[in-house]
Amino acid sequence: MRPLALIAVTCLLAGAARGEQAAGWLSKLSIHGYLSQAYAVSDDHPISGIPTGGTADYRDVALQFRYDANRKNSAVVQLRHARLGDTPRQRDDVELDWAFYQHNFSDRFAVKAGRIPLPLGIFNETGGPAGGSPFFRPSNELYERRYSSKTLDGALASLSLGNAGGWSFDLDGYAGRWKVDSGLTQRADVRDAWGAQIWANTPWSGVRVGAGAYRCEVHPPARTPVDYLMMHASVDADLDRWRLASEFIRGNLGTTGRYRAWYAQAGYQFTSRLSVHARGAVARMHGRSLSEDLGVAVNVDVHSNVVLKLEGHTNDGLRIEDQPFDLLHTPPSRTRYLIISATLTY
Repeated sequence: MRPLALIAVTCLLAGAARGEQAAGWLSKLSIHGYLSQAYAVSDDHPISGIPTGGTADYRDVALQFRYDANRKNSAVVQLRHARLGDTPRQRDDVELDWAFYQHNFSDRFAVKAGRIPLPLGIFNETGGPAGGSPFFRPSNELYERRYSSKTLDGALASLSLGNAGGWSFDLDGYAGRWKVDSGLTQRADVRDAWGAQIWANTPWSGVRVGAGAYRCEVHPPARTPVDYLMMHASVDADLDRWRLASEFIRGNLGTTGRYRAWYAQAGYQFTSRLSVHARGAVARMHGRSLSEDLGVAVNVDVHSNVVLKLEGHTNDGLRIEDQPFDLLHTPPSRTRYLIISATLTY
Protein backbone atom coordinates (compact mmCIF):
# COMPACT_ATOMS: atom_id res chain seq x y z
CA MET A 1 0.00 0.00 0.00
CA ARG A 2 1.33 3.44 -0.95
CA PRO A 3 1.50 6.20 1.71
CA LEU A 4 -1.17 8.32 -0.03
CA ALA A 5 -3.49 5.32 -0.20
CA LEU A 6 -3.05 4.70 3.52
CA ILE A 7 -3.88 8.34 4.27
CA ALA A 8 -6.96 8.21 2.04
CA VAL A 9 -8.21 4.99 3.63
CA THR A 10 -7.63 6.41 7.11
CA CYS A 11 -9.69 9.51 6.31
CA LEU A 12 -12.51 7.48 4.73
CA LEU A 13 -12.70 5.11 7.68
CA ALA A 14 -12.74 8.04 10.08
CA GLY A 15 -15.75 9.44 8.26
CA ALA A 16 -17.53 6.09 8.36
CA ALA A 17 -16.60 5.23 11.96
CA ARG A 18 -20.08 5.98 13.27
CA GLY A 19 -21.83 3.75 10.72
CA GLU A 20 -24.16 0.86 11.56
CA GLN A 21 -22.79 -2.17 13.35
CA ALA A 22 -21.93 -5.01 10.98
CA ALA A 23 -23.47 -8.45 11.27
CA GLY A 24 -21.81 -11.87 11.37
CA TRP A 25 -18.03 -12.19 11.43
CA LEU A 26 -17.62 -8.51 10.55
CA SER A 27 -19.06 -7.64 13.95
CA LYS A 28 -15.87 -9.11 15.44
CA LEU A 29 -13.65 -6.84 13.34
CA SER A 30 -12.80 -3.36 14.60
CA ILE A 31 -10.79 -0.71 12.75
CA HIS A 32 -8.92 2.10 14.47
CA GLY A 33 -6.27 4.57 13.46
CA TYR A 34 -4.99 8.10 13.47
CA LEU A 35 -3.69 10.73 11.08
CA SER A 36 -1.41 13.47 12.38
CA GLN A 37 -0.31 16.14 9.88
CA ALA A 38 2.08 18.94 10.81
CA TYR A 39 3.92 21.99 9.53
CA ALA A 40 7.36 22.48 11.12
CA VAL A 41 10.07 25.13 10.82
CA SER A 42 13.44 25.72 12.50
CA ASP A 43 15.23 29.05 12.81
CA ASP A 44 19.04 28.57 12.92
CA HIS A 45 19.73 24.93 12.06
CA PRO A 46 17.81 21.91 10.72
CA ILE A 47 16.91 19.43 13.45
CA SER A 48 14.82 16.21 13.50
CA GLY A 49 14.20 16.66 9.78
CA ILE A 50 12.85 20.21 10.24
CA PRO A 51 14.55 22.65 7.79
CA THR A 52 14.99 26.37 8.27
CA GLY A 53 12.71 26.96 5.27
CA GLY A 54 9.88 24.97 6.87
CA THR A 55 8.15 21.78 5.72
CA ALA A 56 4.64 20.35 5.56
CA ASP A 57 6.11 16.89 4.88
CA TYR A 58 5.75 16.01 8.55
CA ARG A 59 3.15 13.38 9.39
CA ASP A 60 2.37 10.13 11.18
CA VAL A 61 -0.40 7.77 9.98
CA ALA A 62 -1.54 4.41 11.33
CA LEU A 63 -4.35 2.03 10.44
CA GLN A 64 -5.16 -0.87 12.79
CA PHE A 65 -7.35 -3.94 12.21
CA ARG A 66 -8.35 -6.03 15.22
CA TYR A 67 -10.28 -9.30 15.01
CA ASP A 68 -11.70 -10.70 18.27
CA ALA A 69 -12.68 -14.26 17.47
CA ASN A 70 -13.91 -14.75 21.04
CA ARG A 71 -13.05 -13.68 24.60
CA LYS A 72 -9.81 -15.65 24.54
CA ASN A 73 -8.42 -15.17 21.02
CA SER A 74 -7.71 -12.10 18.91
CA ALA A 75 -5.42 -10.93 16.12
CA VAL A 76 -4.11 -7.42 15.43
CA VAL A 77 -2.50 -5.94 12.32
CA GLN A 78 -1.37 -2.31 12.16
CA LEU A 79 0.10 -0.44 9.18
CA ARG A 80 2.05 2.76 9.71
CA HIS A 81 3.63 5.50 7.63
CA ALA A 82 5.71 8.36 9.02
CA ARG A 83 7.40 11.30 7.29
CA LEU A 84 9.73 13.56 9.25
CA GLY A 85 10.71 16.27 6.81
CA ASP A 86 14.28 16.07 5.50
CA THR A 87 15.76 13.55 7.94
CA PRO A 88 17.84 10.99 5.98
CA ARG A 89 16.97 8.14 8.38
CA GLN A 90 13.30 7.90 7.43
CA ARG A 91 11.71 5.38 5.08
CA ASP A 92 8.99 6.33 2.61
CA ASP A 93 7.06 3.06 2.49
CA VAL A 94 4.09 1.95 4.53
CA GLU A 95 5.48 -0.49 7.10
CA LEU A 96 3.93 -3.42 8.91
CA ASP A 97 3.98 -1.92 12.39
CA TRP A 98 2.19 -4.65 14.37
CA ALA A 99 1.06 -8.18 13.46
CA PHE A 100 0.40 -10.48 16.39
CA TYR A 101 -1.90 -13.12 17.83
CA GLN A 102 -3.11 -12.85 21.44
CA HIS A 103 -4.52 -15.61 23.64
CA ASN A 104 -6.09 -14.77 27.00
CA PHE A 105 -5.78 -17.70 29.39
CA SER A 106 -7.74 -15.67 31.96
CA ASP A 107 -8.56 -12.08 32.84
CA ARG A 108 -5.11 -11.85 34.45
CA PHE A 109 -2.81 -13.80 32.12
CA ALA A 110 -2.28 -13.46 28.35
CA VAL A 111 0.37 -14.21 25.74
CA LYS A 112 1.17 -12.56 22.40
CA ALA A 113 3.27 -13.82 19.49
CA GLY A 114 4.38 -12.06 16.30
CA ARG A 115 5.40 -8.43 15.80
CA ILE A 116 4.41 -6.98 19.14
CA PRO A 117 4.48 -3.45 20.62
CA LEU A 118 7.50 -3.45 22.93
CA PRO A 119 6.40 -2.74 26.52
CA LEU A 120 8.85 0.03 27.28
CA GLY A 121 7.82 3.24 29.03
CA ILE A 122 4.66 5.31 28.82
CA PHE A 123 4.45 6.01 25.09
CA ASN A 124 6.33 3.22 23.29
CA GLU A 125 3.48 0.71 23.35
CA THR A 126 0.77 3.22 22.47
CA GLY A 127 2.76 4.47 19.49
CA GLY A 128 2.29 7.88 17.84
CA PRO A 129 0.27 10.97 18.66
CA ALA A 130 -2.86 8.92 19.29
CA GLY A 131 -1.03 7.46 22.27
CA GLY A 132 -1.72 10.46 24.45
CA SER A 133 1.36 12.63 23.91
CA PRO A 134 0.42 16.33 24.05
CA PHE A 135 3.35 17.02 21.70
CA PHE A 136 3.57 15.87 18.08
CA ARG A 137 5.93 13.15 19.27
CA PRO A 138 7.07 11.88 22.67
CA SER A 139 10.53 12.96 23.80
CA ASN A 140 13.12 12.18 21.10
CA GLU A 141 15.73 11.81 23.81
CA LEU A 142 13.99 8.63 25.03
CA TYR A 143 11.90 7.44 22.10
CA GLU A 144 14.48 7.77 19.31
CA ARG A 145 16.80 5.21 20.94
CA ARG A 146 19.54 3.95 18.63
CA TYR A 147 19.48 0.36 19.91
CA SER A 148 15.85 0.09 21.00
CA SER A 149 12.73 -0.44 18.96
CA LYS A 150 9.02 0.27 19.03
CA THR A 151 8.27 -3.38 18.23
CA LEU A 152 9.52 -6.86 19.02
CA ASP A 153 9.53 -9.92 16.74
CA GLY A 154 8.97 -12.65 19.28
CA ALA A 155 6.72 -13.52 22.21
CA LEU A 156 5.38 -11.71 25.25
CA ALA A 157 3.54 -12.82 28.39
CA SER A 158 1.44 -10.41 30.48
CA LEU A 159 0.33 -10.99 34.07
CA SER A 160 -1.87 -8.80 36.29
CA LEU A 161 -1.52 -9.33 40.02
CA GLY A 162 -4.40 -8.72 42.49
CA ASN A 163 -5.37 -5.71 44.49
CA ALA A 164 -3.81 -5.57 47.96
CA GLY A 165 -4.22 -2.40 49.97
CA GLY A 166 -5.11 -0.49 46.83
CA TRP A 167 -1.99 -1.66 44.97
CA SER A 168 -2.04 -3.74 41.78
CA PHE A 169 0.73 -4.77 39.39
CA ASP A 170 1.02 -5.36 35.64
CA LEU A 171 4.02 -7.43 34.57
CA ASP A 172 5.29 -8.09 31.02
CA GLY A 173 8.10 -10.48 30.09
CA TYR A 174 9.34 -10.85 26.52
CA ALA A 175 11.98 -12.37 24.25
CA GLY A 176 12.80 -11.96 20.55
CA ARG A 177 14.66 -9.70 18.13
CA TRP A 178 14.32 -6.48 16.14
CA LYS A 179 16.14 -4.21 13.69
CA VAL A 180 17.38 -0.70 14.47
CA ASP A 181 19.12 2.14 12.66
CA SER A 182 22.89 1.99 13.06
CA GLY A 183 23.58 4.91 10.73
CA LEU A 184 21.92 7.05 8.10
CA THR A 185 21.23 4.17 5.72
CA GLN A 186 22.25 0.96 7.50
CA ARG A 187 20.24 -1.15 9.90
CA ALA A 188 21.61 -3.35 12.67
CA ASP A 189 20.25 -6.69 13.85
CA VAL A 190 19.34 -6.98 17.51
CA ARG A 191 19.28 -10.65 18.54
CA ASP A 192 18.64 -12.70 21.66
CA ALA A 193 16.76 -9.85 23.30
CA TRP A 194 14.94 -10.56 26.53
CA GLY A 195 13.52 -8.31 29.19
CA ALA A 196 10.64 -7.32 31.44
CA GLN A 197 8.62 -4.33 32.58
CA ILE A 198 6.44 -3.88 35.65
CA TRP A 199 3.85 -1.20 36.40
CA ALA A 200 2.76 -0.60 39.99
CA ASN A 201 -0.69 0.99 40.14
CA THR A 202 -0.84 2.93 43.40
CA PRO A 203 -3.80 3.48 45.75
CA TRP A 204 -3.90 7.08 44.48
CA SER A 205 -6.20 7.18 41.46
CA GLY A 206 -4.35 7.84 38.20
CA VAL A 207 -0.85 7.41 39.67
CA ARG A 208 1.45 4.58 38.58
CA VAL A 209 5.17 3.81 38.73
CA GLY A 210 7.02 1.59 36.26
CA ALA A 211 10.46 0.07 35.72
CA GLY A 212 12.08 -2.43 33.42
CA ALA A 213 15.21 -3.65 31.67
CA TYR A 214 16.34 -5.72 28.70
CA ARG A 215 19.53 -7.30 27.43
CA CYS A 216 20.46 -8.14 23.83
CA GLU A 217 23.23 -8.54 21.27
CA VAL A 218 23.59 -5.76 18.69
CA HIS A 219 25.05 -6.87 15.33
CA PRO A 220 25.99 -3.75 13.32
CA PRO A 221 26.94 -4.32 9.64
CA ALA A 222 30.60 -5.36 9.27
CA ARG A 223 31.30 -4.80 12.96
CA THR A 224 31.81 -6.98 16.02
CA PRO A 225 28.58 -7.76 17.93
CA VAL A 226 28.06 -5.71 21.07
CA ASP A 227 26.35 -6.75 24.30
CA TYR A 228 23.77 -4.14 25.28
CA LEU A 229 22.01 -3.61 28.61
CA MET A 230 19.26 -1.03 28.98
CA MET A 231 17.27 -0.05 32.09
CA HIS A 232 14.35 2.35 32.36
CA ALA A 233 11.93 3.84 34.89
CA SER A 234 8.72 5.86 34.59
CA VAL A 235 6.27 7.85 36.70
CA ASP A 236 2.84 8.70 35.27
CA ALA A 237 0.10 10.68 37.03
CA ASP A 238 -3.31 11.81 35.77
CA LEU A 239 -4.66 14.03 38.55
CA ASP A 240 -7.92 15.62 37.46
CA ARG A 241 -6.68 18.80 35.71
CA TRP A 242 -2.99 17.96 36.03
CA ARG A 243 -1.09 15.42 33.89
CA LEU A 244 2.48 14.66 35.01
CA ALA A 245 5.04 12.29 33.52
CA SER A 246 8.76 11.63 33.90
CA GLU A 247 11.02 8.89 32.53
CA PHE A 248 14.66 7.85 32.63
CA ILE A 249 16.69 5.38 30.57
CA ARG A 250 20.26 4.17 30.84
CA GLY A 251 21.93 2.13 28.11
CA ASN A 252 25.35 0.52 28.48
CA LEU A 253 27.32 -0.57 25.39
CA GLY A 254 30.51 -1.21 27.35
CA THR A 255 33.48 0.61 25.77
CA THR A 256 31.31 1.71 22.82
CA GLY A 257 29.29 4.16 24.86
CA ARG A 258 26.96 4.85 27.75
CA TYR A 259 23.73 6.63 26.96
CA ARG A 260 21.52 8.34 29.55
CA ALA A 261 18.36 10.33 28.97
CA TRP A 262 15.46 11.66 30.99
CA TYR A 263 12.58 14.08 30.74
CA ALA A 264 9.94 15.68 32.93
CA GLN A 265 6.58 16.78 31.57
CA ALA A 266 3.65 18.65 33.16
CA GLY A 267 0.30 19.69 31.71
CA TYR A 268 -2.74 21.56 33.01
CA GLN A 269 -6.31 21.31 31.65
CA PHE A 270 -7.70 24.86 31.78
CA THR A 271 -11.04 23.96 30.17
CA SER A 272 -12.59 20.85 28.64
CA ARG A 273 -11.01 21.87 25.32
CA LEU A 274 -7.81 23.76 26.22
CA SER A 275 -4.65 22.44 27.90
CA VAL A 276 -1.04 23.69 28.16
CA HIS A 277 2.00 21.44 28.58
CA ALA A 278 5.73 21.93 29.24
CA ARG A 279 8.54 19.41 28.81
CA GLY A 280 12.24 19.43 29.51
CA ALA A 281 14.45 16.60 28.19
CA VAL A 282 18.18 15.79 28.40
CA ALA A 283 20.31 13.15 26.65
CA ARG A 284 23.99 12.49 27.42
CA MET A 285 26.71 10.22 26.02
CA HIS A 286 30.04 9.71 27.81
CA GLY A 287 29.08 12.58 30.10
CA ARG A 288 28.63 15.05 27.22
CA SER A 289 25.28 16.62 26.37
CA LEU A 290 23.78 15.30 23.13
CA SER A 291 20.53 17.20 23.51
CA GLU A 292 18.83 19.56 25.96
CA ASP A 293 15.33 20.31 24.74
CA LEU A 294 12.74 22.59 26.34
CA GLY A 295 9.26 22.67 24.79
CA VAL A 296 5.84 24.18 25.44
CA ALA A 297 2.65 22.96 23.73
CA VAL A 298 -0.92 24.25 23.59
CA ASN A 299 -3.60 21.64 22.81
CA VAL A 300 -7.10 22.55 21.59
CA ASP A 301 -9.73 19.81 21.31
CA VAL A 302 -11.86 21.11 18.46
CA HIS A 303 -13.80 17.82 18.36
CA SER A 304 -13.86 14.61 20.39
CA ASN A 305 -11.62 13.08 17.69
CA VAL A 306 -9.62 16.11 16.51
CA VAL A 307 -6.84 17.89 18.42
CA LEU A 308 -4.85 20.93 17.28
CA LYS A 309 -1.36 21.31 18.75
CA LEU A 310 0.92 24.35 18.69
CA GLU A 311 4.37 23.78 20.17
CA GLY A 312 7.67 25.64 20.36
CA HIS A 313 11.07 24.20 21.35
CA THR A 314 14.57 25.37 22.15
CA ASN A 315 17.31 22.78 21.67
CA ASP A 316 20.98 22.88 22.70
CA GLY A 317 23.10 19.94 21.63
CA LEU A 318 24.96 17.96 18.98
CA ARG A 319 21.99 16.75 16.91
CA ILE A 320 21.99 19.74 14.58
CA GLU A 321 21.74 18.21 11.11
CA ASP A 322 23.84 20.68 9.12
CA GLN A 323 26.95 20.09 11.27
CA PRO A 324 29.17 16.99 11.60
CA PHE A 325 28.63 14.96 14.74
CA ASP A 326 31.73 15.03 16.95
CA LEU A 327 31.06 13.94 20.51
CA LEU A 328 34.50 14.92 21.79
CA HIS A 329 35.30 18.22 20.07
CA THR A 330 32.18 19.93 18.68
CA PRO A 331 30.56 22.45 21.03
CA PRO A 332 26.75 22.28 21.41
CA SER A 333 24.67 24.42 19.04
CA ARG A 334 21.34 26.08 19.72
CA THR A 335 18.28 26.18 17.54
CA ARG A 336 14.57 26.82 17.99
CA TYR A 337 11.77 25.09 16.12
CA LEU A 338 8.00 25.31 15.81
CA ILE A 339 5.50 22.52 15.06
CA ILE A 340 1.82 23.07 14.24
CA SER A 341 -0.16 19.85 13.91
CA ALA A 342 -3.67 18.41 13.73
CA THR A 343 -4.42 14.87 14.90
CA LEU A 344 -7.49 12.90 13.85
CA THR A 345 -8.28 9.64 15.69
CA TYR A 346 -11.05 7.09 15.33
